[in-house]
Amino acid sequence: MADVLKSFDDPVSNQGRRFHARAVGRQAPDGMWDGWLEFEPLDARTDVIVGPIESRQPEAHDLAYWATGLTPVFLEGALNRALNPLTVRVKIPEVSASDFPAPRMHAAMVSPPRPEAVLDPFEIGERSLDVLRQELRALNRPRLLNIIAAYDLNPKGDDITWMTDAQLATFIVTATEVQLTKSAR
Repeated sequence: MADVLKSFDDPVSNQGRRFHARAVGRQAPDGMWDGWLEFEPLDARTDVIVGPIESRQPEAHDLAYWATGLTPVFLEGALNRALNPLTVRVKIPEVSASDFPAPRMHAAMVSPPRPEAVLDPFEIGERSLDVLRQELRALNRPRLLNIIAAYDLNPKGDDITWMTDAQLATFIVTATEVQLTKSAR
């Protein structure tokens, strides 16, 4: 609990308002003695204005001695400090939002790209399977294998590497005909 160290008889003025001043003190948690001023308004029924710590002393009698030496000019300054407290802008240290960095790469399951086919067997096969057969005979082995892979004409994944180019062409025509027949139903 704080104690009144000294009460001042002469009122203190600030911008036309008058206040009764008193010096107050108490022992701080660290063992030192803190002293501050309170200003009670004389001309209005408002709260008492409490100022910041104005003195810190090692002993209670030192704080009492401080209070006896306060002048009217000091009281006016203390009232001004109480009415207009010092504003100190302090940058709040930032706190990280994470404990670990993000991985550089993300693994994603993607299917391998299908090879590009030089022709669409279904587009040609709808018009004529014979024309499809003729066009396929003009193609080399890698292009025939690309058509089979691009249009998923070997869904079971059977080994067709042993087939000749003519057999691959027949395989494409047959697979195309089967799928066209299924979709026509």
